[in-house]
Amino acid sequence: MIPDKIRAEIAANAFCSAGSGIPTGKLFSKKTLTIGFMGGSVTQGYIALHVQPYAYPQMLADDLQQQGCAVQTVLCAEAGMNCVSANLLTDERILASHPDLVFLEFAINETTLKPSVIAFESLLRKLLTAPDPPLVCLFILRSTNGYSCEGFMTEIAEHYHLPYTILRKGLDPVLKRGDLQWQDYADEESHPNADGHRLLADCLMYLVRQLRMQPDSPALPLPEPWLDAPYTKLKMIKPDPDCPFVQTNCPVIPNPHQFYPVVWAVNAENGGLEITVSCRILAVFYLVHRLPEFGSCEIAVDGVPMKKNILQSNSIYGWGNENHVFAVQAADSGVHTVSLKPLDQNFFVLGFGICE
Repeated sequence: MIPDKIRAEIAANAFCSAGSGIPTGKLFSKKTLTIGFMGGSVTQGYIALHVQPYAYPQMLADDLQQQGCAVQTVLCAEAGMNCVSANLLTDERILASHPDLVFLEFAINETTLKPSVIAFESLLRKLLTAPDPPLVCLFILRSTNGYSCEGFMTEIAEHYHLPYTILRKGLDPVLKRGDLQWQDYADEESHPNADGHRLLADCLMYLVRQLRMQPDSPALPLPEPWLDAPYTKLKMIKPDPDCPFVQTNCPVIPNPHQFYPVVWAVNAENGGLEITVSCRILAVFYLVHRLPEFGSCEIAVDGVPMKKNILQSNSIYGWGNENHVFAVQAADSGVHTVSLKPLDQNFFVLGFGICE
């Protein structure tokens, strides 16, 4: 059990910035506040091999409603979700609900390498360049071994003048004093228990209170990218037997996944799959699993095998989750053809992501 006094201390010390250039008057005068949550297994509520229904997003919504603020929540989160897959789903799962506020929780789901940095900034800019952009806040967590993408995410938050909270700043001093043990907050990796989710909700509630105290100010112009954001306009081509860009005899079959309800089933019996489209970016999204019926395929771009030309969907680290590969990454748009040739078992294609 985390004492109330300790939770309050952690929440206050974890808060870093309320950002600037935020029209708080307009934001908090709305009859209903629509809040989006995007992230990985923590935001999903995963712990001990199950998903707890009452995780920090719902706790925060309930806290706000108890203070007289009507709240609608939209959630785009699952175990292992990264910023590229989140970007692919953003239009339908987040922006379609016209959120006023969006929390991003990806600090323990990404790496600190350049591909992760540009994927994160691309996702951020997709939200910030929407027709009616939400206020985006960064929620920067850490794992039990201290791993976090805090370094580059903090710099990006400052570059875009965004509100953000860093769990480490509040939690670590309490752990060092011995007032709490890690297991009071979470399991052996990174997944909070019920008390941990209460703590995370308190951290965000503290941030929201700080936002409400800020003077109303006009929105600042969007700055140039901090590093690069080539996937900002990423959009999804879904499995559809009538898709005009795809040539295949592979059937579209049901898939028990909350975000990808159907897939193209590529195997020796059904044959391969080919997509031809005008783009500068093209990514292939597919399922990975440890089950033996998941196999591999060969991938070629414009008739030439890729450098790593075998895509393996069978992995000891898979559980029916998404993986992807960028087949085309060009400076300018052009017509490209990506071919998938089955090698063994089944290869389930979730769709394609393109930037024109």
